[in-house]
Amino acid sequence: MSINLVVKKELINAVKSLQEKGFFEQDFNANELVFDLSESNVPEQSNPDKIEFNLSSNIAFIVKKYVKNAPVNIANAIKECLKDSKVITYVSVTMPGFLNFVINDELFIERTFEINDLKDRYGGNFINKEKVNIEFVSANPTGFLHVGHARGAAVGDSLVRMYRHAGYDVEAEYYVNDAGNQIDTLAASVHVRYLALFGTEKPMPEECYRGNDIIWCANKIKDLKGDYFNEYELSEAKYQELKSIATEIMLAQIMEHLKEFRVSFDTVSSERAIRASGAIEQVLNKLKDNTYTQDGALFLNTTQYGDDKDRVLIKNDGSFTYLLPDIAYHANKFAKNPSLINVWGADHSGYVLRMKIAMQLLGFNKENLDILTIQLVRLIKDGQEFKMSKRAGTSVTLADLMDNSSVDAIRYTMLTREVNSKFDFDIDEANSDESNSSVFIVQYAHSRACSLLSKMQAASKQDNAKLTLKAKKVIRALDDFEELIKTIVSTKKVNLMTQYLSELAKLFNSFYAETKLINHEFESTYASLVLAVKNVLSLGLELIGVSAPSEM
Repeated sequence: MSINLVVKKELINAVKSLQEKGFFEQDFNANELVFDLSESNVPEQSNPDKIEFNLSSNIAFIVKKYVKNAPVNIANAIKECLKDSKVITYVSVTMPGFLNFVINDELFIERTFEINDLKDRYGGNFINKEKVNIEFVSANPTGFLHVGHARGAAVGDSLVRMYRHAGYDVEAEYYVNDAGNQIDTLAASVHVRYLALFGTEKPMPEECYRGNDIIWCANKIKDLKGDYFNEYELSEAKYQELKSIATEIMLAQIMEHLKEFRVSFDTVSSERAIRASGAIEQVLNKLKDNTYTQDGALFLNTTQYGDDKDRVLIKNDGSFTYLLPDIAYHANKFAKNPSLINVWGADHSGYVLRMKIAMQLLGFNKENLDILTIQLVRLIKDGQEFKMSKRAGTSVTLADLMDNSSVDAIRYTMLTREVNSKFDFDIDEANSDESNSSVFIVQYAHSRACSLLSKMQAASKQDNAKLTLKAKKVIRALDDFEELIKTIVSTKKVNLMTQYLSELAKLFNSFYAETKLINHEFESTYASLVLAVKNVLSLGLELIGVSAPSEM
């Protein structure tokens, strides 16, 4: 059991003992108390004997509302109730009413063995196969993935891994927008580049894509089809064929790059398939009581639910807006999964409310649609911002990053900030020696643990073993992993994992620097601590798609 839970149980029992003695003036359920346990920081003047306290609690302040008494007096009453505790071996009260504890070494040691018994199951399986769909990346197949997509891929894939670890039945999904205007732009762009391979010059339309990925695609089509499309103006049939082939080639390359980035999907859905299935017509029929026609266009009445204006579903020329097939797609997902998580780019943030409203109008619980919007990645090159533009052909692709930096470094770096914070990615730094990077420090701590274990005695329990304060701090951090997974699943803040791993590595390295572990009196006890560090670092890195090397 978690160290925090054991200590909290002791404190709750102490409060219950005071209740039985009539200490409190009002009745309350002690089991429902919410109070903190944190690292103890007793001032030197209050600790002349330099006792190494492990934890501190504010519980006296929490129960003050049930009795007219000062927190310091309440704390002293709780202290008296803890005098026979086998878990808490020493208690000190500091003004204005904090309780500070020394925890039995045996509790810390036992926790390391529990963690090692669980291994890669530690912190997981607290949800019983509840279904959830996580859709992420979903980039239009109009070119290679760029840096912004890399961030969304790292976040989405890490969520998939953590939700599965927690016990969810996760469907990881990629949605292909393969039926919109951008696919026409792709076909036109590729055709111009394809003609150039045969010596035919055709002006590149202003709105076309100009990157090297378009030239690459044109070459691929030439390899597959020879001069089949070598016509200045294509027939409609050939144009549709070119569009289909270009889309397939681009999507296949996107998936190849994602595979190299350690991202995979259970389902790849197509907008073309959605349109062909009749799902759009079904959605329109269900929404008919909340739509109206104006100036030849069909509107969805979203203002009555808090939107700033009603949204067009069908334009006056009869074509669909981006929103309509997307509503049908989400309705299909909800039909299979009670909960949906979308990882979208910041440029789609305006669609969040209207999509939630549409789901509500279709009878789904809009609160079960959770949409994370990934803020933009700002590229820094030569100390200055590097402007990206797919149409201008100046994008830095995920493939470029992986050619110049490790997948480990890219993924870890992309997960160091909250998704709603803009992120600066320094290209030169990513291409440089990684020995001082956060991911290197964490991986090195893991390899250090592996090296130590190869030289130390096997982990086993020793009578009367003693731990240093820094050893206890490491175990406290290991103990926090269980709650960390629950927090990440509830908040979707995957950056908390990189923060945790960096802090754990820091604590372990500090402990290692001051403790000679080989031939230590309690070497086999400390071996359990080192093994627990190795197991938790390895598991944490796996949950964000980063390797845990045993040697570096």
